[in-house]
Amino acid sequence: MRRAVALLSTVLTLAAALAPALAAQQSDPRAQARILIDAGRPEDAVAVLKPLTDRAQPDPAALLLRSTARLLMGESEAGRRDLERALQLDPAQRPGWLTLAGLEIVDKRYDAALAALEKARQLEPTAADNQLNVGAVLLLQGKLQPATEHFARYLESSPASAQAYYLVSTNYGLAGYHALAIQHLRRAIELDERSRLRARTDPNFAELETSRAFQDLLLSDTYQPPPGTLRAAQLYPLPYDGAGKLFDAVIAALQTLRQPFDPRVEVTPEWALIWGEFRIKLAPGAGGKGLVEVTAPPGKLTAE
Repeated sequence: MRRAVALLSTVLTLAAALAPALAAQQSDPRAQARILIDAGRPEDAVAVLKPLTDRAQPDPAALLLRSTARLLMGESEAGRRDLERALQLDPAQRPGWLTLAGLEIVDKRYDAALAALEKARQLEPTAADNQLNVGAVLLLQGKLQPATEHFARYLESSPASAQAYYLVSTNYGLAGYHALAIQHLRRAIELDERSRLRARTDPNFAELETSRAFQDLLLSDTYQPPPGTLRAAQLYPLPYDGAGKLFDAVIAALQTLRQPFDPRVEVTPEWALIWGEFRIKLAPGAGGKGLVEVTAPPGKLTAE
């Protein structure tokens, strides 16, 4: 009972502390607009921002938000006007320079994009994405060597980040450098195998779909369990046949046991993967049976 009372007291204390912040957020049109934009309601965001944007001296942050909303609504010219006005009123808005660089890239004005990225770099010289963004534009200009140098510096700042390698890979893929795209995607998968699942439906890799090396990478389970990983495996009379009966039975078992798992599953002709507290792999077993293998990271669970 004491524990329950203590927990309730903590919750009430936190609620009291958060109340002013939440009230301030609800009364701030900019905070409301961000929520509406994230919720896919840009028209409502524009309406909420009206008191701040339609006055004689518009609020720069509100203008920047309205530019985002208008761009999402397909109002390119109006969105750009808001963006440029917001940066004129307050040039210290780094996200605005990044957005402007994106618009220049769409228009293939790569030198203008680099100029906008330089403004963003000056505002935050140590930001890791400085190198990534410049590298991407240089690659679009066909300047492979300097682009690669920028990507290398970006990766040096995040050597264990699957996301960093994945983003570099997508840039190489978009620019048509397939071997470099696959090389960096392979490293991203080594760091986090779910990068492979992500790559399957990523339009940035559309041009690689006919590449044998790319398809081989998507069909290969290269996972190397760290030392101390716990493992259990069992054969079942149901054969492995992709998203068939064995797969359905495993999903049903996880749901019955209330065992959380990632709804994004990976299914190939040779194996399927389900991630959660465990890593569950389904594959063909001996004698036409289905093999279900469960592994858990070291120290997370007991062998039992």
